Amino acid sequence: MWEHWRQDWIYRLLAVGLAIILWIYVTGEQNPTGAKVVRVPLETVNLKEGLVVADRPEDVQVRVEGRKAVINNLLPRDVHAYVDLREAKVGDNLLPVRVEAPEGINIIHINPSQVAVKIDKIEQIQLPVQVSLVGTPAGGYRALEPVIKPSQVIVSGSAAILKSIGRVYVEAQIDQARGNFLAQLPVKVADRDGHPLEEWLSLNPQVVETFIPVVQDMPSKIVAVRPQLSGEVAGGYTIDRVILQPEVVEVFAPYKLLASLDYINTAPINIAGATKNVTVETNLEIPSGVQVGSFPRVRVVVEIKKTDVQAEGTVNPGRAS
Repeated sequence: MWEHWRQDWIYRLLAVGLAIILWIYVTGEQNPTGAKVVRVPLETVNLKEGLVVADRPEDVQVRVEGRKAVINNLLPRDVHAYVDLREAKVGDNLLPVRVEAPEGINIIHINPSQVAVKIDKIEQIQLPVQVSLVGTPAGGYRALEPVIKPSQVIVSGSAAILKSIGRVYVEAQIDQARGNFLAQLPVKVADRDGHPLEEWLSLNPQVVETFIPVVQDMPSKIVAVRPQLSGEVAGGYTIDRVILQPEVVEVFAPYKLLASLDYINTAPINIAGATKNVTVETNLEIPSGVQVGSFPRVRVVVEIKKTDVQAEGTVNPGRAS
């Protein structure tokens, strides 16, 4: 038997080899491999606090390989390309690109395999927010001066990027509007050529309240704002003065309504039992048929003080003749 095996061992090894080759061939036919080049956004991670990325490539090319069924369904978002900035310093840094891919996908080549990343210290500036109107109001209507709250935002970023800012703005869609526009709008930043810069900057706040009066083409008039106080202050106290912001508003209405309109009340302000200043932001009570050309809210400060303890008619000894 041993002699028989020794005589046939070459044939036995050949049979095993043929079987392996046949298995590889059949497997390859059923699950063929393929390659693909994907353009992947380049991200940054582990940047130290107080620093900001001033410049870096937007993406890299990654050549991957795997089963065709998997490769054909692979999307750029499935591949993660990033640069680790843990050891990055202020200035120019040449750092390797790292790539992570789904299971079953092999990374064949990264182009470029190293990228230049510029790091700066974070600086801040305060800039006013402009309003960019998109469209025009309906016929017979017009848009008045916008009101933004807050009117300025803090922009943080590298010194070079901050210097390149052309404007900070919000976009308000008022096409065919027939009434006031009020919305919370995201703040946008563009360079002097109009290109967006949001990726390189941080904003505080990121959203501002935007009010655009859209009024009919009617006669206008400036009228006073009158505080409508409700209740009485506590005993021994009195109202010193009332401060309004704004004190007057522009109103739009037919001539007949304007003729009898001299002021607009605020909503009732409760001062019952007050012993200290009352500060509120309240609405205006706008009469029917009247439109207001400013933000329809008013800040009211009711200053309250103690009354003079000296009774009326009593002669002040210090002033007696």
